[in-house]
Amino acid sequence: MLESKPKLKKILHYLMVHPYATRPRFWVRLFIYPFIIKRGKGSIIRRKARLDLFPTKKFSIGYRTIIEDYAIINNGMGDIIIGDRCAITSRVKLVGPVTLGNLVTIGSGAQITGLTHNFEDVTRPIKEQGVTPNCTIVENDVWIGGNSVIIQGLRIGTHSIIASGSVVTKNIPPFSVVAGNPAKVIKQYNPQTNQWEKVKHS
Repeated sequence: MLESKPKLKKILHYLMVHPYATRPRFWVRLFIYPFIIKRGKGSIIRRKARLDLFPTKKFSIGYRTIIEDYAIINNGMGDIIIGDRCAITSRVKLVGPVTLGNLVTIGSGAQITGLTHNFEDVTRPIKEQGVTPNCTIVENDVWIGGNSVIIQGLRIGTHSIIASGSVVTKNIPPFSVVAGNPAKVIKQYNPQTNQWEKVKHS
C-alpha cells in the first residue's frame, strides 16, 4: 500500500525513525513496542538491552529466553525470531533477518547479521546505497562463543559450537566444532564411533 505512495511513506518513516541515528523514536519505543514484541512465558528482556524494533517486521522470543543488558537487537531489515530457552548475553548484536532455534547460547560481544551493505556504485557513498537482506539461521542447541561473527545468509547446524573469536563465512554442518578466521570445522561427531573426531585440512 505505502509503496504506491512514496511521499506518505517518507513522512511516516520520519515520524517513526530518527533521520540519522536509524533507530525508532522514543514514542515508538514507549507506545508501539508493547504491541509488536511477542514474548514466551518466563522470557526476560533486561532494561538496558537496546531494542531497535520496527512494526513492519517481526520480533519474537520464546519460553524462558533471556536477553541481557547491552545486547543490541535490530529488525529494521528483517524479522528476528528467537526460540525457547535461549541466552543472548551482554553486548551481543543481532541484525535481522535472523532466526535462532531453541537452546541457543550466544557469548558476549558476538554478532550475527542477516544483511550486507551494498557498495557496487562507486559514484555514491556506501552509506547511501542501502543493504541487501539474507536471512541467517542458527538451528537448535548451538553454542556461539564470545566475540565471534556470523555473516549473512548462513545456516549453522544443530548441536554445533562456534569457538570464541571465530569469523564464520560458510554454512556449518550439524554436530560440528568450528574455530578460526575464517572459521573451519576442526571436529565433528561421528555417530558410528560415538566420538568427536578431529577434521584434517590439507
